[in-house]
Amino acid sequence: MASSKVVKKPPSRRTPAAGRAGRAMAVLGGVRRTTLLLVLAAVVLSLGMVAGNGAGEGRPASFSEIAQTDARASAVELSRLARTLADAEDSGQLAAELSRQAAVLDEQSVLLTRPGSFRPGVPPFPAASSGAASSSAPVSPGVESGGGASKPAAAYIRSVTASARHSLDAALRADAGTARLLAATGAAQQVLASRAAEAAGLDSPEPWTPVAQAAPAPDSNHCAAGAAAESKTTSWSGTRGSGSAPDAAAALQAAVDAEFGAAYAYEVGMARTANARVGAALADRREEHLAAGAEGVQLLPEVCLPALTPAPAFSLPASFEADPAEALDALQASLPAVYADLAALGNGSVRAWAVERLAELCASLYTESGPVPAAPGLEPDGAAGLERDGAAGLPQAAGTA
Repeated sequence: MASSKVVKKPPSRRTPAAGRAGRAMAVLGGVRRTTLLLVLAAVVLSLGMVAGNGAGEGRPASFSEIAQTDARASAVELSRLARTLADAEDSGQLAAELSRQAAVLDEQSVLLTRPGSFRPGVPPFPAASSGAASSSAPVSPGVESGGGASKPAAAYIRSVTASARHSLDAALRADAGTARLLAATGAAQQVLASRAAEAAGLDSPEPWTPVAQAAPAPDSNHCAAGAAAESKTTSWSGTRGSGSAPDAAAALQAAVDAEFGAAYAYEVGMARTANARVGAALADRREEHLAAGAEGVQLLPEVCLPALTPAPAFSLPASFEADPAEALDALQASLPAVYADLAALGNGSVRAWAVERLAELCASLYTESGPVPAAPGLEPDGAAGLERDGAAGLPQAAGTA
């Protein structure tokens, strides 16, 4: 039987042109997938940056955010400087004062933390790279190194002053909540600078004053449309009706009433003391409150209220009969909250006056002695002062008790 030999044909191959085309398509597909993945990753990354950080590159930070984060950075750096200087002093009045200030600044750094923002903030003074405050800190009027004061102490005082002024200036432009916080912490830092200067044997920095602001004439149509001129309330609640929200007009009227009520309380105190020195001090306070009240009255037309001085009829709190001196102290201590509220609710020259008056009151209350609050006028629970039921210690206008 004859055997047959089967010859297998070699497998067919693509033509060279077809092979090159296939490889090109494969490479092109890979490039497309890689490009798509890179674009998708970039989009996800950019969205993550904006969503996770209130000041991401996709959205510039607002003025209020910049001001608050800068103020927090200042508080953190100033606290560090205060502790460093206190350790260097080791003992004495300056060391004790700086230790207390470090604690106040620590509390401020917590209060100034802005939720949702990762912006680090930049202090308005050169941060010290060593254990002492930089001698290149901004020069503040009234702070001169001399006597036995160290240059680091003088530089620290200049830095605190610069921080205070930066916050107070920013409070004039920030949103309501941020303005209230910056005004309070800035006023406290101004007191800290004065107390540190006193402990170091230096001249106190000059007090902050707002940049003069032009007061635009109120729009008659706007005033007529609003409810500002409906009924001028004189109660501390500061509201036009039950359940209504406080506004700039109510806050300013409350401040005016508080000043004239305080003047009345000091007048009653003058009549009840036989001590000439105490009587003179009470008279000075009375004049101070009358002057502040008159300034507030001049601003009433800016919130669509008539420039009228309240009727001189006030009822004193029951605590006044038991201990007039203590009642007057409580009255004075309650006033910063009035102006913290007005700093938040007011605008323009009304806010500028509120911030300046808040700083003045804090200087009067805390420069000489006693603990300095981290944010004078801000309630621990964050409640607005205008919604408190009859602020303790403040006289009530007749018919509003």
